[in-house]
Amino acid sequence: MPQAFSDMQSLRELDLWNNKLFAGIDSLRGICELIALRVLNLAMNGLNDHTIPKCLGNLSLLEELSLWGNELKGNLPVFSEMQRLRELDLSSNNLSAGIDSLQGLCELKNIQDLDLSFNNLDGRAFPLLCLSNLSKLETLSLRGNDLGSYSSALTGICELTTLRFLDLIRNRLNDNSIPKCLGNLSLLEQLHLRDNELKSLFKLTGTIPSPIFQNLTKLRIISASDNQFNDSISFSTFANLSKLVHIDLSNNARLEVETEHPHWVPTFQLQSLLLNNCILNKRGGGGIPTFLSTQQSLKTLEGSCSRLRGTIPSWLLNNLTVGSLILGGNSLKGPFPHSTQHNNSMLQELDISDNIIYGELPSNIDTLFPNLIVFNMSQNELKGTIPVSISKLQMLGMLDLSQNNLSGEMPHGLIGNNTSLTYLRLSNNKLQGNILSKFSNMTELEVLLLDNNGFTGTIASNMLSSLSLKILDLSKNNLSGFIPSWLPLLMNLAILQLDGNSFNGPIPLEVCQMQNLHILDLSNNKIAGSIPSCLPNISSWMKEISIDIDISFSQVDFRVLYKLDLNYYVDTLYTRVTTILTTKGMTLTYEGLPLSLMTIIDLSMNQLTGNIPSQMGHLKALHALNLSNNILSGPIPESFQNLESIESLDLSHNKIGGTIPPQMVQLYKLSIFNVSFNNLSGAIPYENQFTTFKESSYTANPHLCGPPLQRSRSCNNSSQPRDNKEEEEEDDSTILDSPLFLYLWVAIGYILGFWGFIALFANENWRWKFFSTVDRCFDCSYLNLHTFGLYLKNFCCN
Repeated sequence: MPQAFSDMQSLRELDLWNNKLFAGIDSLRGICELIALRVLNLAMNGLNDHTIPKCLGNLSLLEELSLWGNELKGNLPVFSEMQRLRELDLSSNNLSAGIDSLQGLCELKNIQDLDLSFNNLDGRAFPLLCLSNLSKLETLSLRGNDLGSYSSALTGICELTTLRFLDLIRNRLNDNSIPKCLGNLSLLEQLHLRDNELKSLFKLTGTIPSPIFQNLTKLRIISASDNQFNDSISFSTFANLSKLVHIDLSNNARLEVETEHPHWVPTFQLQSLLLNNCILNKRGGGGIPTFLSTQQSLKTLEGSCSRLRGTIPSWLLNNLTVGSLILGGNSLKGPFPHSTQHNNSMLQELDISDNIIYGELPSNIDTLFPNLIVFNMSQNELKGTIPVSISKLQMLGMLDLSQNNLSGEMPHGLIGNNTSLTYLRLSNNKLQGNILSKFSNMTELEVLLLDNNGFTGTIASNMLSSLSLKILDLSKNNLSGFIPSWLPLLMNLAILQLDGNSFNGPIPLEVCQMQNLHILDLSNNKIAGSIPSCLPNISSWMKEISIDIDISFSQVDFRVLYKLDLNYYVDTLYTRVTTILTTKGMTLTYEGLPLSLMTIIDLSMNQLTGNIPSQMGHLKALHALNLSNNILSGPIPESFQNLESIESLDLSHNKIGGTIPPQMVQLYKLSIFNVSFNNLSGAIPYENQFTTFKESSYTANPHLCGPPLQRSRSCNNSSQPRDNKEEEEEDDSTILDSPLFLYLWVAIGYILGFWGFIALFANENWRWKFFSTVDRCFDCSYLNLHTFGLYLKNFCCN
């Protein structure tokens, strides 16, 4: 630290966040002389107990001190002199090892904001903190500790009568961990209990409703998602909480949420209601909560996978304050909800996927919801064409209409004029046309999924306008022509799926320039030629590289996350990308981290010839390789022993010869192995993972021997491949000894004898010649026998 800092006696604020001040204690001594400091930020500096000077306690005028993200274990500055300190952030350290030193916090009489999150504080150590002394404390964050390990750990919190914000997220809290006296915190505005092990909130009446909420009349935010609730809650419990703006009970799959019974009238105006993955209104038939019709400040409603039934009421879309409406994964039924109001400009996210919505999309959707950013109607029963008006949604970033019954062509304006579209999925419909030749202006496109349709034609170079493209899935269409050689210009492309089409020609060598390619699926086409030996040039198959394939939309500004002042700030909308992959003999849906790390080459069901390049054995990060159903020959490369990440290897239905390299038993991750229907010979390696493979992995290789083949010959004389002459001789011997060969000759003899007799009987001339020939044969035979007899007689007499 510059020595000149010590001369700045009037300095009031100093921010040294994210530097390298851990070098030594001397680097911070100069700060101790800045006696006028009011704000000091030393976060993310790698400071430990030996590098932070004790003299920091001399900064008596300090009001805000941030030490988060360091390596402190308890050797903290003496806080007794910091009587003016109002905000102290000690989060993300390891203070559990020095709980005694935290006793100094008891001297902070004026502290208002204390953050001890992520410090491994356990339930036994925490009660040692004299929280009752902190009479002005308004904000207390204890997120990410282990306070649930001791039932009385939180008892002292009840003494903090000035508390407005309490964060107990992710503490392994159970029903016995929450003190009943929590209702004494009458000034509490935010209560965060997310991601714990609660089964019955407060455990007073056996159900969530409790007198505690009746006392917390200033409560604005209740967050209790991701617990283990197995009881029920009636929203009438919250009826008198007039300041309530946010309720989150999501991801409590056994929690029954009742909003209709008993009858009640809300005194609050919610801004966000999150009830994903609950059991909503089971008694009332699963309808959308009717009290929402009174909520004129509602911005976000999430009720996906909540067993909702019935129709979507028109008043819900008529609420002009709603910005996000997420109701996917339910059983809502009926036509697409038409709003009676026009120009609902607030709605930016509409997700009614995986329901039973039928009929056609409204032709004036651009007028109904002009500012849509996310539109997801996948997995419904929509029919008709995609309305042209969708292409007029200038802010549209994500469109998913997959798994419906849509037909016709894609609107040209959707792909020709839309510069904001980032995610487009129209999979599993009945769309047709040569639309791929019209790509022109989708400059922001990152994900394009058009699989399982009836598109025709070739892949045009106009797609090069989408240089941000990460995933391209055109599989299972009727596309033809060559695989474009310009694909490497899509430098960010990580997943390329062109399987199930009619592409022909060779695999272009330019594919080897696609450094970010993780998944290449060209299976079930008419591709010919050899496998490029340059595939190891692709770095993502050589070493494990994670790819960021999920999509975010920073434009979205309707989600409400609150701070103490209850103003909401922008939360980025995050869309998880999913794709369907076939590997290990199964077709599965991949998303998130598994998808980001998956590496696959599938060239099966084509017309590839030649040997398998030995260079493919260098693909150490490859997880699945499928070369089955081609015309490949030559041996299995010994270099395959280096495929250390391989989990699935399918070489079946080719003309591969030679032996199975015994070194492949070192592929410990291999779980699927298939070399059936080839010309392999010799002993089957039978160690490690290879002992788990069944006989079907080796079927139709007549010269393989050893387990797991049930009728295998001894490998003593069969372990080495034989030459062609030996194989031909054995084949001839096998044919001659076959019963089929005997039956064939008997049949031929019978046919010749029968039809020969008929010919002689029917033709007198043939019959006379035949018998004359027979007589001459008998005469010759008799003369020869007589002459031979006389010769023997003379020989014996002499």
